[in-house]
Order: sequence, then C-alpha cells, then structure tokens
Amino acid sequence: MHHHLDAYAYTNRLRSLPPQQKLIFALLVLAIALITHPATQGVIFIWLSVWTVGYARTPVRVYGSVLVVMLIFLLTSIPALVLEIVPMEQRALIQANSFGGLVVGNWYGFISQSGLVQAIEVGMRSIACTSCLLFILFTIPFAELLSILRQCRIPTVLIDLLLLMYRFIFLFLDVLTQLQLAQRARGGYRTRQRWMHSTGLLVSQLMVRSLQYYHRFSLALASRGFNGNFQVYFNPSYRYSKRYAIESLVGCAGLVILDFRV
Repeated sequence: MHHHLDAYAYTNRLRSLPPQQKLIFALLVLAIALITHPATQGVIFIWLSVWTVGYARTPVRVYGSVLVVMLIFLLTSIPALVLEIVPMEQRALIQANSFGGLVVGNWYGFISQSGLVQAIEVGMRSIACTSCLLFILFTIPFAELLSILRQCRIPTVLIDLLLLMYRFIFLFLDVLTQLQLAQRARGGYRTRQRWMHSTGLLVSQLMVRSLQYYHRFSLALASRGFNGNFQVYFNPSYRYSKRYAIESLVGCAGLVILDFRV
C-alpha cells in the first residue's frame, strides 16, 4: 500500500489547488485542534475526513487503513494513562478516583477516573490532529511540500535530510516486502518455530539489504553528478479556489464558536 500514497497525493480531486492554500488550511485546523475541547476535536476529525475522502476522493479503504495503523500506536499509550498501582495501605485514599481494580499481593491496581478523562482528551486531540496530517499526506505531494519549505527560507540541509528520510522510508519498506514475500514463498511462516526462525533471518538481512540499496543509491547520485543539493520538480499551474477558501474560513470560525459554547 505504501507505493500508492504518493499516487493518491498526485491524483486527488484537490490537486489543482495551490499547495499553500491546502497547507495553511490544514495547519490552521491543526492549531484549533490543539487548543479546543474533545467535542470540537471530534467535529474536526469528521470535517477533515470529509475533505480527504469526500472532496479529495481518497478511497475510504486506504484512508481507513492508514488511520487504523496510527490509532494502534495511540492505543498502546492509553494503558499508561488509565492504569495506576498503589500500595494496599493507600487504597482507601483513592476510592473516589477508582473505577474498579484488582488486588495483587500488597498492591492494588485500578482504572483511574481522572486518567480515563485524560486519556479521552489525549485520544480525541490525537485523532483530530491525525486527520489534519492525513489531509496533508493525501492531498499535497512531498515535492510540493519541499518547495514550500524552500520558499520559507528553511535551510537547504534540513530540506535535503527530509527528502532522504522520505526516500529511505520507502526503500526500507521495499526491502521488507521483498524479504517477506520470499520467505512466505518458501513456507517460512507455517509453524511457530519456523516463524521465529524466519523473523530472525528477516531482521538480520534487513539491515544488510538496506545498506546495499543505500550504496547503490549513492553510486546512482554520484554517476549523475550530484553536487550536494537535491532538485525536485513540481507543477506550478494551480487555480486558487474562492469556494474552498470561504468554506474553510467559515468552518474554522464555526469551530471556534462551537468550542466556546461547549
């Protein structure tokens, strides 16, 4: 699926809009998502999903799969906010904050009500911010983001580092996909023992193959006369949309008003 993320950014229905217009809109909504209440953040998530899936015509399956991956990382942090452990001597002190618990030896583990509220706030804020970042991912090609950074006078070395990191993410995933496909073709994951053995081989070969691909990439750059500055191409023909600008401004104002009423 990772091969198609750039394809969606280049072929979405909002492709003709200036990248600056889309980026300013997403960053403005992101700033609102960081300071508003959970109810408003839920509205932000729905609104940005409408922009990404409805206006940009990103397939629901693709948008949902990327969103699920990000939510998995979010869920791994929830137990640290919700679960607490105290000595049995302090159990009476936290009864008002306890939402059910379990005694293990001399310790009492319980679900904290304040932690649950904090987890909901953090989760809603993360979901709202994630929807803003996914809008950028699916509607603005990475080359255009780099061009905007150059216009903002960001140091060239930082832009080149971003480009290399972006390139090697796909390189790493390519190597991982090829190795897993080769192992599955040879029955490497049929049993638990073979699964453990294949995983060990995968980890050991992943670094070796990645370094080999990196060496080839360096040779390709040297053969093309690389002088230490990456040049990226982007299409400068855009059409500013007053309709989307008005809708985004009215929507952002509505979010602020909604947050004051919550």
